[in-house]
Amino acid sequence: MRDNDNQIFSEQYFLTAGECNAEGWMPLTLLVSRLIETATNHANSLGIGYARLIELDLAWVLSRVSIEIDSLPGINDTYVLNTWIESTNRLFSERCFTITNLDGKVFASARTTWAAICITTRQAANPGVLGEVMFPSNPPVCEVKPAKRTPVIPENAESDTYTFRYCDLDLNRHVNTVRYVALILNHWGLDWYDRYKINRFDIAFHHECHFSETVSVRAVTDESLVSACELSLADRRMVSSNIIWQNR
Repeated sequence: MRDNDNQIFSEQYFLTAGECNAEGWMPLTLLVSRLIETATNHANSLGIGYARLIELDLAWVLSRVSIEIDSLPGINDTYVLNTWIESTNRLFSERCFTITNLDGKVFASARTTWAAICITTRQAANPGVLGEVMFPSNPPVCEVKPAKRTPVIPENAESDTYTFRYCDLDLNRHVNTVRYVALILNHWGLDWYDRYKINRFDIAFHHECHFSETVSVRAVTDESLVSACELSLADRRMVSSNIIWQNR
């Protein structure tokens, strides 16, 4: 559903038991997947989705995701994802979201940054070439501020490794966005999640990872329950993330 007055596109979902996490709530991996799905459907409705971009030898690439969470839907909850284009410049387009219940109560809000790239050259393209639809005149206010840069991770930080396999890949044959999120979140054990929940999650994608590559997953958490995380390959930062935790 699209609201032509304020440029908001909305889709409704139902959270099944099989989709819930160990605490009985919507997992962050599913939320990120739904953000991408809703953004895709909105882009298609505007004529700036895959079918249009492929004609121009372009593709959308998700660059950053920031999510602020008050609560999340639970088992058998119906929820609504609302999205809109906030702004566009010569390199990126900012797309925002809210996730609400049927009465409009906000569970969480998100800010995402998308880049347009040339499929053939894999070089950045100007998303403004897609026309006036990329430049809304009166977009709603997004409460989620842009993410801060992830600091350098100390050499003695907790770390583990992971080798990407077939099920980690997407259509472009690089690692799927949600797999990166899952890999970061799996760095902590069940006991940690029984004690803490995520208040804000930021992730930035710097370079693509591919099949059979082995990355190092490193994270450090300070006394204020703020974690800095990264996936690195041969000392090259591929993905970075900041997480703010709070007591359950």
